[in-house]
Amino acid sequence: MKKNGFTLIEIIFVVVIASILSMGTFKAVEALYIRSAKAKAVTDMTLRSQIVLDQLGVLLYNRVPNSVIGYSTNDNTCEAIFNLTESRPILEWLGTMDDELLEQQYDGFIDMGGSDRANKVLVTPYMSKDFDDSGVNLIFAGAFDSGEDDAQACKGAFGWHSNDSNSSFDIDVLDENRTKLTDDADHQPKDIYEKYYLTHTAYAVTRGEELNQQDLIDNCGNYEKIDDEADFNNTLFLFYNYKPYDESSSKDVTFCGDNTGTREGNVSILANDVSAFEAIYENDVIRLNLDMNRTIKGSTYVHIYKQKVIF
Repeated sequence: MKKNGFTLIEIIFVVVIASILSMGTFKAVEALYIRSAKAKAVTDMTLRSQIVLDQLGVLLYNRVPNSVIGYSTNDNTCEAIFNLTESRPILEWLGTMDDELLEQQYDGFIDMGGSDRANKVLVTPYMSKDFDDSGVNLIFAGAFDSGEDDAQACKGAFGWHSNDSNSSFDIDVLDENRTKLTDDADHQPKDIYEKYYLTHTAYAVTRGEELNQQDLIDNCGNYEKIDDEADFNNTLFLFYNYKPYDESSSKDVTFCGDNTGTREGNVSILANDVSAFEAIYENDVIRLNLDMNRTIKGSTYVHIYKQKVIF
């Protein structure tokens, strides 16, 4: 008499086939997930890297010429970006007050004939009567536009890292047409030029790998700790609201993440997953290089490399 059930061998055979099919399905789904995760990571990092470079491009475009330096915390030395002898992991510069310029609070030019050098009063037409001059320094353009004195950026021009600030001057806006230089008699310009810049902050950009996180915790009032050391090392930071040229305060004012000096200002995160950042000066332009890496679970990392040129 024939039975209608399955034998044990048949059941085992079915289970084995089902297991093989399930494993294949799992591998297919996993491959789809990894592929999707990679595509999402590439899209995200491509967008984020472009946003970061565009932000830095705007800030650097509105820089005081020849104030840009490369700096290293490992030996606390700086060099003008025009004369770098080695790659420096920290980029710093003085930003011009571009928003105020666009709002026509000042026009950046001096009436040379009407100015009174003996009394240190400059005729600055179209200076707004509501212009806030607190913490603002004036820097004459002159030779800075043509590239002269580029070696002075780290040798006494702007107050970078224990150096003097002989090329920037405290001001007091007297009225809509007159601005007074208020520094001591021994800190006066050798020459007065028609064009000038106004600055109220310096900027610094670097990765966490070049910093000690405790310095940020102690000195950057708005900083929130990053728990993972690898994440901190691969975070690109922007420091601002500090004034290395300010000789009215204690000397050696530097950004709040530095490991020495009178550390001031604030910090913001530009991007995560940044494995390398570099600024190079070539052919009268600054070229920024940015590498971003992100590890995808179950696969290798995704890599994005971007460049931007700032004139």
